[in-house]
Amino acid sequence: MKLLLAILLFLISGAAVADITGTADVIDGDTIDISDVRIRLNGIDTPERKQTCRTNGLVWHCGIEATKVLRHLTKGKTVTCIGNAKDQYGRLIANCFI
Repeated sequence: MKLLLAILLFLISGAAVADITGTADVIDGDTIDISDVRIRLNGIDTPERKQTCRTNGLVWHCGIEATKVLRHLTKGKTVTCIGNAKDQYGRLIANCFI
């Protein structure tokens, strides 16, 4: 019975909500690291860092721009992220705020 309870508590703890606070290291426009935890911003989908876009015939580095914007928004600020699921790459999917 104690073993069953221990297993149940272990399984429940894996589903608990993660609450991570700290300085964000920006990976790209929709991914950050806080305290060695890789976090995918919930509901945000930006171009990959090396991706380019075309607007009115002009090619521009939209992935780099998305990364710069997120760095600007988080620079010198404490970021808190709350999530309870992981994506296919093992990143925490979280709602984050400053």
